[in-house]
Amino acid sequence: MTSTHSTPTAAAPTSTYRLQLSPGFTLEDAAGLLDHLDRLGVGALYLSPILTAAPGSGHGYDVVDPTAVSPALGGDAARAALAAKARECGLGVVVDIVPNHMSVARPDANPWWWDVLEHGRASVYARCFDVDFDAGPVLVPVLADDGDGGASALDDLRVVDGCLAYHDKRYPLAPGTYAPGDRVGDVHGRQRYRLVSWRRGDSELTYRRFFDVDGLAAVRVEEPGVFDATHAEILRWAELGQLDGLRVDHVDGLSDPGGYLRRLAGRFGGWVVVEKVLAPGESLPQSWPVAGTTGYDALREVCGLFVDPAGEAAFTALAREQGVEVDAQALDEGARRHAATVLLRAEVRRIAALLPPRAGDRADPDPEGAARRGEEAVAELLCAFGVYRSYLPEGEADWAAAVDRARGRRPDLAPDLEAVDRLVRGDPSGEPARRIQQTSGMVVAMGTENTAFYRGTRFAALNEVGGDPSRFAVDPGEFHDGAARREASRPAAMTTLSPHDTQRAEDVRARRAAQSQTPAAFAGAVRRWT
Repeated sequence: MTSTHSTPTAAAPTSTYRLQLSPGFTLEDAAGLLDHLDRLGVGALYLSPILTAAPGSGHGYDVVDPTAVSPALGGDAARAALAAKARECGLGVVVDIVPNHMSVARPDANPWWWDVLEHGRASVYARCFDVDFDAGPVLVPVLADDGDGGASALDDLRVVDGCLAYHDKRYPLAPGTYAPGDRVGDVHGRQRYRLVSWRRGDSELTYRRFFDVDGLAAVRVEEPGVFDATHAEILRWAELGQLDGLRVDHVDGLSDPGGYLRRLAGRFGGWVVVEKVLAPGESLPQSWPVAGTTGYDALREVCGLFVDPAGEAAFTALAREQGVEVDAQALDEGARRHAATVLLRAEVRRIAALLPPRAGDRADPDPEGAARRGEEAVAELLCAFGVYRSYLPEGEADWAAAVDRARGRRPDLAPDLEAVDRLVRGDPSGEPARRIQQTSGMVVAMGTENTAFYRGTRFAALNEVGGDPSRFAVDPGEFHDGAARREASRPAAMTTLSPHDTQRAEDVRARRAAQSQTPAAFAGAVRRWT
């Protein structure tokens, strides 16, 4: 259960109760809980994504059709019935939406992506996805690879029912590219996509993903027509008076978060919060017309308040004794660098290709070396942000700090970093600036949250979304300052202790926090167990 500060804004709920819907817990099942939630004093029902998701999805964040409520959850009739009953109980309705990406893991389940694979750049949906069509056929990294680059897996391709089939997956055939008796390999070579080794996704993918998940393709909601197509159904619910609020997932992945949120505010007048990790002391851009974040910042402060700082030395010593890395900064830097240079190399290469050559490189006898330096400079910059991403021009200070940090770490790349800096500052809305800002958030999330937090386990209660494991505790003064800042700037922001993104439930983290008061007893137990 999450809460919001009291506010004069009528659209802001007093509290929200999140329900994770799935084929095993549908909209109809949720309606059966409303009387109970009303008795608990809940202000609004907060639903996980309800648009049509990939077949078998258990979470809903892998949308394949943004124009319809998921039939597996009961469809639009069940949604409308739930909204009506919520109104009878005096409850608001808040829905989670995913504007950044759609699932393409099963192309036959996503009609937009199917059309792109079939027709390539000529598809009516080509503008919906962030695809580099200039790079050639769309690469689809799905083939098994036992060290042969996926060559032997091509023998498993078949033409079945007018589709190209690879085991249980189906792909379209462009018109006129197949006739009975044609060799399957030749048919595959005529398509506007190529099925390639799964190993090529990180370094060669030609469409932007959600993090390193090949099956989630980025959507270009910065295009007005794409925004309209992906939000028409959601906005229809609002026009019917059946929607009070939105939780916007992964706002940092968008090309222009501020522009997107302003467009959304122009069409939807309800309560909006964004899923956004704030670094300690960071605030949302003032130009964003939202109530605030989903509360990771409050989560860090509340959890840290219950950690006893007196236990830090003992837990640090225990971690060293057990071979656990205690230099959080070094661990974080290494994990981010792996994310930028390996997991997200395709994105780094795409950004580097947008950079103009340095003056001295125009006649460089080693063009491959120049390209390599460009990639290294981009990767170093992406690793250097003290926040998830800067929001130019408002976040100019965060951008400048990242450039300075990267230059300090790699003085040999100073000319290349200066060239990137000039290009971005000269056109903060240009494609290089937009892609660097989009990708820095992915590098931080994949390096820090998804990697470093699982390795630097000195005190695991601190290793949570929005957390900072290098800061062992939050003193009461910092806690009250944070609460006062949110009250003054975003009084209707969400305060949360355990969203669906946390790795450990709040009761588990509370128990771990309490262990900071008894470090000797905990250390003795660890030694016995090991």
